[in-house]
Amino acid sequence: MVDPQSGPSWQLLWQRLDGLDAHARMLRRLSQEEPLLQARPDYPRPPLPKRSYAAELRETLEGIRRRIDDVLHLLPEALPGSEPPAGGLDEDAPAAIAQRLGTLAKFADTLLVEAFEPLPPLPKHAPPYVLQSPRRDLAGSKAVSLSYGLEEVAAAIRNALLSRTNTGVAST
Repeated sequence: MVDPQSGPSWQLLWQRLDGLDAHARMLRRLSQEEPLLQARPDYPRPPLPKRSYAAELRETLEGIRRRIDDVLHLLPEALPGSEPPAGGLDEDAPAAIAQRLGTLAKFADTLLVEAFEPLPPLPKHAPPYVLQSPRRDLAGSKAVSLSYGLEEVAAAIRNALLSRTNTGVAST
């Protein structure tokens, strides 16, 4: 029997998941900074630092997209078959995990666009303390949701890998 942990796809997938977790934590930190904070000039708040985190945010979101693509590419090699791991739920099956990753990739693409769009104008009757027009969520809250989703999927993949290793199912 082949040890699943000795396969290059298993080890590479584990490393990509570590990178995905690191990018998710970075995205959560950046959710409290501009441009994700999306502060309005007419909202009274303490002075913000002059630094913009736009370049770091763009690099983080593009890194998330690359890591998701890498994980999607390595997933069939490291977790062959369509059955969930032993004792797992149907949502832990490789196809379901790949579908969740695809959804998170679209979410990251949307966030990459929305984070750099100007806020919509407020209606004329709106008081000055209204933060956001009610037609969309703030980009910072979307970033936090994306980061938690990435961490959940990474944990599900790790659990599936360890389950296959513990039950002796060879993956390469």
